[in-house]
Amino acid sequence: MYDWLVFLKPAAAVLAAWFYWDFYRKTYYSGQGRIFTILAFFYGMIATGIALAWEIGVFDLFESYHPFQQAVLLGALPEETAKALLIYLFLKKEKGSSNLADSLYFGLTVGVAFGCIENVFYSFQLDFWPGILRSGTSLPFHTFSGGILGFFILKTLQSRKGNLSGLDFCLSFLFLTLLHGLYNFLLLEGGLGTAMIPLILGLSFLTLELIVVQAEVTLPFEVLQSENLYLDDYAMIRKFSRYDAWLRAAQSNESIQSIPLLRDLSLERAIISVFLFGIPLFCLNFYLFVPAQIPYYLENISSLEFITLFMEYPAWLGFLFLVRGLLNPSFFRERILKIPLFLSVNLGAEGEEEPSLAYSLSRKGFYSPVIREPELNRETFVSFYIAGKSFEKIKVVPIWKNFRENDPSHESGALYRFSQIPWGLLTWRWLVRIKQQYRNAVEAVFR
Repeated sequence: MYDWLVFLKPAAAVLAAWFYWDFYRKTYYSGQGRIFTILAFFYGMIATGIALAWEIGVFDLFESYHPFQQAVLLGALPEETAKALLIYLFLKKEKGSSNLADSLYFGLTVGVAFGCIENVFYSFQLDFWPGILRSGTSLPFHTFSGGILGFFILKTLQSRKGNLSGLDFCLSFLFLTLLHGLYNFLLLEGGLGTAMIPLILGLSFLTLELIVVQAEVTLPFEVLQSENLYLDDYAMIRKFSRYDAWLRAAQSNESIQSIPLLRDLSLERAIISVFLFGIPLFCLNFYLFVPAQIPYYLENISSLEFITLFMEYPAWLGFLFLVRGLLNPSFFRERILKIPLFLSVNLGAEGEEEPSLAYSLSRKGFYSPVIREPELNRETFVSFYIAGKSFEKIKVVPIWKNFRENDPSHESGALYRFSQIPWGLLTWRWLVRIKQQYRNAVEAVFR
């Protein structure tokens, strides 16, 4: 019996790794070929070795720290850093020919390989049920975090440099490290905290689902580069187009087609989800009415391990099957956005201003319709007037223009990038926007 359990623990880790890798490969990714996958697994193996060496090397330094700090500094930080480093080294070489879907898949596969090797290692150190619990929960987290890291690393590499171009990656890395640290802390401390682990998996899964949709609606980098655009440039232009479509439809009294947020749910997925959601209900009867029988069938399992593995985890899998790929990319790509706040813009140096407008701002810049064709990469000035407050002589650089000769019906425009991030302007704009949307919400409720 003991020999059988020793074999089953690492087998569970391998099966869990295969399940989550195959789950996402079939759902989202057509793939670049077998070599791409093999390289990702190989990089995941290297990342595991780096993280293990790091953890062993610094273990004694944090022995007196709080358990949560240890969970972050001795587990989460080395592991997420190792994965991010290996993903970065690969994607840096492939950034010109890879798209965001490629980076997601590569990161997912690195995470799967990392989690598989780590859990096979832990399977020989932990008892049976704690080992199964760790394999079933840490593997999906490593998978999801690898995909998230892959997305934001390539997004950073394919964005125009400057104006804190790496901020999104840094925030995502911090988010994953703290979430990973919380997972480690709950798992090591045991008790009621163990029951919170599926919530951590759900949060990381929903984050991954949102960025998968972003990857699906973003043009390939090679296409953008043919127009001398980067991913962040494209995001600003696309947002302007969606706001502008609403304005034109509103002015012409056209009906705006509603695009659903969710795709239709297939019968097969619905049946699988219902079955998985039914398992916790079945196990709940055992737990409530014949709890003494549980150790008879499942030797040495604790009550919390039973709740987590046989009640919460099947519900988590049901949620996974129910929600995967349910978000509709067309909603994020084609849905017309109602303009929350017009921004009055004066472009050009004093005495040569051209009045225009903008619908949105980011820390990187904005897109605005213009009549006079700007000279690219030549610094100029812009002034904004927002809700009674002026922001004068902000330095910007036109980096892309949309002009068509001999086409008078075409609405020309240009993409402007801030020379320095105008924090005062951005803060005021967000305060006014929040205030306006609050008023709109109140009016919609009480009118």
